Amino acid sequence: MGRVKLEILPWATRAFGSSSSGRLVLREEVEEGDTVEDLFVRLASRYQAFGDVAFDPAARRLTGQVTVIYNGRLLELAEGLETKLRDGDTLLLVPAFAGGAG
Repeated sequence: MGRVKLEILPWATRAFGSSSSGRLVLREEVEEGDTVEDLFVRLASRYQAFGDVAFDPAARRLTGQVTVIYNGRLLELAEGLETKLRDGDTLLLVPAFAGGAG
């Protein structure tokens, strides 16, 4: 068993029941073999608003409103939601960026 750190920027802290205006840091236990998807399914069952903002547990996919940074790099550059978690890993949730030249 290990622990991962989940950092949530202020725009999404309400999804975790926090009334703080600052960054929220959660420490979550993970079992050997757990993936980011496994963790997000558990979080979505515990925090319904997390499912609305970040991860759709029924479709088992990100909503598109959040970008996940895994140990300092985009989650998509690892193995996406299938990335296996290890003790000491860090996940950072930031708002998804969109736009471009118009």
